[in-house]
Amino acid sequence: MLVAHYQPRLWRSSIFRVLLVAQMLNFIRFILRPVAIYTKINSDFGCRILLFLNNATTMLPVNLCIYCVIYLQLVVFHKVSPAKRWPRACLLTAGVLISLVPISMYLFIRSRAVDLDSFCDLKKIPTRKQYIFIICVLAIWEYLAGAIGIISILTLAYHIVRTRRETKHALFASTQYYGPSDAIRRNTNAELLNKTLLSIIWFPITPIISLWLNILLLTINYYTGRVFMWLEFINVVLLALQSFFLAIALVVNPSVRCAYTEHTKRKRHEKAEHEVARTHNSVDAGYALSRLRTLDSLSLDEFSNSPALL
Repeated sequence: MLVAHYQPRLWRSSIFRVLLVAQMLNFIRFILRPVAIYTKINSDFGCRILLFLNNATTMLPVNLCIYCVIYLQLVVFHKVSPAKRWPRACLLTAGVLISLVPISMYLFIRSRAVDLDSFCDLKKIPTRKQYIFIICVLAIWEYLAGAIGIISILTLAYHIVRTRRETKHALFASTQYYGPSDAIRRNTNAELLNKTLLSIIWFPITPIISLWLNILLLTINYYTGRVFMWLEFINVVLLALQSFFLAIALVVNPSVRCAYTEHTKRKRHEKAEHEVARTHNSVDAGYALSRLRTLDSLSLDEFSNSPALL
């Protein structure tokens, strides 16, 4: 938010906006978790709302991350113009619908249909109906979106690695036969862009795996009838890493890096100007002081040689 405040033009980057929204959703989820654990909610409707918000703030960031990768694939691999809005609108709509429509069943399904008097009684070890309900509401859509995201990641990574090799060959040929030129500069920029993209596209893997592990934990609890705390610990660590990797993705985002570089250059330029102005002021002050001393000495000489004193 601070970067966007100092560089408002970053809002033009759709990837930056989506990553920022995903990070804010992660922040909301980490607020909801303690509320869900330590707050005693006795109302069935209140528990439904809490379940819906908890799952929404878990699934939406993952699907928004997948949106970023698929959109990058469309732009880089399939040459879709970034100026077109309909690909972004379609992808975002699909991601939001896949995230919210299935889990909205928490708000509308009858408690008796899943062997519950109230959704406040939902336990970590589910019954058969509860397990089927959760698989239909969450697991299918999580695995489907995650599989699509991983396929896009691998496709884009293969394309970037291949183009990086071509860029290195072109850079070597340009340097060897033509010397420094605009072609070398362009290829160097392409190499930097590929490195940046290669560092960005991997960040959705951790959110996807954390969601898949969540469903795996539920399945293990259902079939064994017990809770494995070490698996729960791994799940919590992966959920925490979501925010960490999103923060890394925000930092290595080309728009953010460019904005940070410009901000640093501007600060250095302002500091240099301040130093120059202070130097000029000190020189001017020294010159003025020496001028005053000269005038004072001249006035004293004139006063001492005055005929009135003689």
